[in-house]
Amino acid sequence: MDRRWRQNLHIEAPEGWLNDPNGLCYFDGLYHVYFQYSPGTPKGEATRCWGHYVSPDLLSWKYKGIVLYPDIPEDRDGVFSGSAVTFEDHIGFFYTGNVMEEGPYDYVLEGRGANVISVTSSDGDVMSSKKVLLKNSDYPDFCSCHVRDPKVWTEDGIYKMVLGARTKDDKGCVLLYEGSSPDSFKYAGCFSVPDMGYMWECPDMFTVDGRKFLALCPQGTERGEYKFQNIFHSGYFTVDGDKLNDFEEFDYGFDFYAPQTFAAPDGRRLLIGWMGIGDDSYSNPTVELGWQHCLTLPRELTVSPEGRLLQNPIRELDNIKCASKKMGGEVWESLPFEVNASDFADKASLTISGASVTWDKESGVLSLKLNEEGYGRSVRNLKLDSLGNIRIIADRSSLEIYINNGLYVMSTRFYPEYRQVKVTAEGVLAEIASLRLNDTLIAIGEALIDFIPDRKGCEFYEVGSFSPAAGGAPANVCGAFSKLGGKARMITQLGKDPFGDVITRTLEEAGVDTSCIRYTSEANTALAFVSHTVDGKSTYSFYRNPSADMLFEASSVTSDMLDGCYALHFCSVSLGDFPMKDAHRAAITIARRQGAIVSFDPNLRFMLWDDREELKRVIWEFIPDCDILKISDEELEFITGTSVIEEALPLLFTGSVKLVILTKGKDGASAYCSAGSVSSSCPEVKAVDTTGAGDGFIGSFLWKLRSLGVSREDLAACPLSVLSGCLDFANRFSAISVQRKGAIPSYPSLREIK
Repeated sequence: MDRRWRQNLHIEAPEGWLNDPNGLCYFDGLYHVYFQYSPGTPKGEATRCWGHYVSPDLLSWKYKGIVLYPDIPEDRDGVFSGSAVTFEDHIGFFYTGNVMEEGPYDYVLEGRGANVISVTSSDGDVMSSKKVLLKNSDYPDFCSCHVRDPKVWTEDGIYKMVLGARTKDDKGCVLLYEGSSPDSFKYAGCFSVPDMGYMWECPDMFTVDGRKFLALCPQGTERGEYKFQNIFHSGYFTVDGDKLNDFEEFDYGFDFYAPQTFAAPDGRRLLIGWMGIGDDSYSNPTVELGWQHCLTLPRELTVSPEGRLLQNPIRELDNIKCASKKMGGEVWESLPFEVNASDFADKASLTISGASVTWDKESGVLSLKLNEEGYGRSVRNLKLDSLGNIRIIADRSSLEIYINNGLYVMSTRFYPEYRQVKVTAEGVLAEIASLRLNDTLIAIGEALIDFIPDRKGCEFYEVGSFSPAAGGAPANVCGAFSKLGGKARMITQLGKDPFGDVITRTLEEAGVDTSCIRYTSEANTALAFVSHTVDGKSTYSFYRNPSADMLFEASSVTSDMLDGCYALHFCSVSLGDFPMKDAHRAAITIARRQGAIVSFDPNLRFMLWDDREELKRVIWEFIPDCDILKISDEELEFITGTSVIEEALPLLFTGSVKLVILTKGKDGASAYCSAGSVSSSCPEVKAVDTTGAGDGFIGSFLWKLRSLGVSREDLAACPLSVLSGCLDFANRFSAISVQRKGAIPSYPSLREIK
């Protein structure tokens, strides 16, 4: 898949169409973001479902799949927008089930069903059976068929809910319902003001700093020069009893709609919106690439002294900001990055590629202007009394512009062709800093089909039959990292054959990004037949003469493939004298340039090499390029000439090597760095299948390092207590894995380990 405009910091659907954020909440140690989703169609023609992302830190997001489908009569035409309420042991979800009757209806006064439906989940993924709470007949008589988007919360033990609505005489309003339980919701009142459109969507009532607000999206307001510039927009009222005061827009840019707020565990009120809009004149070139739209960054809401909401990027962004540098006119910078500006002259401008922000003090107008990179987006204007500061978060294909400490925001998509863009500042003091979110495990090398024997404890010729399973050490490492909730991406080449399809499907089912897998008709997908001898060792018979992965060329490795790379992992199987070896060198060069960890597991397969000395030479060629070297006790003597680790370490700590991990099978593992060494025992279990156990170990070890925020710079002097915890975690992971058959299918989830 073409990754040209794939965002680094923002949530996007893997493919298809994304719109409203739904069900935002924090539960069981994770932030959960659900969203309106039409998979398979970037233009949104398909029936709406709910997709699901999770994150431990609001920065690194993991796609979990579709969790709600339209599958009952009351939601047959779409699982529309809704919200979530968290409890100690479950999440309660509430959404609109959309029904469109067949017939000559106007679908405003008749022909449309809008049902409030609830489900629950103990983990955020698996949903209970659906319960219909309200139907059209349960809404006030003055309502049309347009009633939707329930936002539910609890207050002093009472369930409360607001619903967006359109009256029969085309006035927008918000309905309030209350009840001691979701089953007892009763109509409790209506919020409205005159001359604010015909429909109020996506309502949200919340409190910030002791002040109550009602957010909503009015449709049908008159567009103006400085406000309501989009065909649809969103904003908020301050709430005083049942009175609404002072409507303010959330965002004055081209792309913002349907925001929803939720509470973080530290008490912050956070907002996420849809960075898109429907039915306007501009477009997104990613439609041709198979997807469209993204969500905004999470924003922290606070209240200004005047009682208005301030929106600012979450403070977690500071954790990925590199050192700022002052701008002197023009600089070139790689996306994503942040620009901070202040001390504006009477006329000033900031330009990022084809998007410019200009300020004219005399007129008091701040303008956002885009050229052809805006794909039809032209100008949005903002009238200000004064301009104090601007903060711009520039991702791969979006800008979020925060003005005067977040009193105003302008959001837009834009599509520069290249990642590195020109940034200019005129008449203003500005600083720029790159934003580096390295959260993805990327593996390069072989992905193949392991044929698993029907019996173990025998010689190869005694095996009766074999069952195919996706494997290959780098692919297995990706699978382990991904099944724990991390983001993983595989770089390889497969044959255009059924085995290649099996591997791709298995990786995708495990949550691994397969967009960097290439396919060829020049060779078939690699195969490996596995047997387990009486002494418990695995032996392999490979069919790759050549296989598709061996023909993957260095020219096919691009910097986009290494986007967000936390660690690049590779093994020795693909380091023979064929194109894939040079592809490894290209990937390592890019990973090093991006500050990623390079991890190497020799994972010796002698039968693939005619000359063992050549294998040893190649291993020593690549060892100096890695930061983490994982080696087994069985491999130690072949590689170093000694079976005593203390004698081998002076040889192994060469080049960039900062951490050596020695695995000892059922006897556990040890880690060595400049701070010393630490060992961890392995839980005693009865092994059923050890295929992929070592790959699972290093994959889970790397995941634990990432979860603890250990960077490449931290490795050399990493605290031994941290390394001990990582070893313990990886040993538990592997102990669970070997009690099951196969590699990736045997790997446990984080919940199982806990």
